[in-house]
Amino acid sequence: MALDRGNTEGVPVGDGRCISPAEFLLMAGFLAYRAPLAPIDARVAARRVLDAVLGAAADHGFADSDVLESLMASAERSSRARRLAEQATAAVGDTLACMQVIRGAGVTLDADA
Repeated sequence: MALDRGNTEGVPVGDGRCISPAEFLLMAGFLAYRAPLAPIDARVAARRVLDAVLGAAADHGFADSDVLESLMASAERSSRARRLAEQATAAVGDTLACMQVIRGAGVTLDADA
């Protein structure tokens, strides 16, 4: 999948599939906190994504990073966690802005291959 300014399908995760930036953030939370058998490099990358996205969101006025991170750490799958993830990624910007933040954290996306 070629990345261009018109790509708003979501964050590429492989096999031509895309997910929303909020889903990607929640997936990173799962990998960082709840997947001890995942490869260490995947967990480290997930931690970098969390730090980068939540940091960028806070820089743009999102005030609930600690709450969202706590929900992810406790594996809470709730509408509240989803809503906070959506608010955090919306604070960062559109899908392309979120992808730039993820790349800035040193994480390679499927579209980069």
